[in-house]
Amino acid sequence: MCYYITATLPNEVNLEELKSYFNKFDMDFSPINNVNVKSQLRTNELYLRATKSYCDCDTVLGSQNCSQEYKKLLKSKKIRTLKKKKWSEEQIHNWIKRKISSKQHKNALRKTPMEIHQEIDNWMNFLHTLLNMAKIKRIGLLKHWYNTGLVNEEILIKKTEGIKFKEITPALLLNLEEDVLYEFLATPPF
Repeated sequence: MCYYITATLPNEVNLEELKSYFNKFDMDFSPINNVNVKSQLRTNELYLRATKSYCDCDTVLGSQNCSQEYKKLLKSKKIRTLKKKKWSEEQIHNWIKRKISSKQHKNALRKTPMEIHQEIDNWMNFLHTLLNMAKIKRIGLLKHWYNTGLVNEEILIKKTEGIKFKEITPALLLNLEEDVLYEFLATPPF
């Protein structure tokens, strides 16, 4: 079906008060009632659809992370065929890397470097604005390939990774891993 970027926010956040920020950065942040996902979050954590896009298949978030694609290709029929042909593990590894590199190059042609830069800047500015100006304690982002709808998709969150405010970089956002909940954390006052 499609990739979607979903989000989490602390339950005390008033979404109406943040509407102007969401609109400024072209975000949606509308609630999703997915019982499966909510059961893996903090009690009463808000679970939300992050963007206004029809889907997030063309997002740059996680676009440079190839671990999922590598695992998928490693289990493919083509690899079984190559193993039958007595290919070494190194040859198989190199074949997979070439295949992923070729696919990434084709996908990269869909967006110009300027468009990629603009989208990453928008995400960076959005996160910084909510964490600093709106005084939100944490914002979670989750990228998942959906086979069913947003409400009934069964997702297993592999892990939750806390990212401090000062660690938010374009490289980090470009390398987000699927099914990992990234919680971007505000800098505590000292």
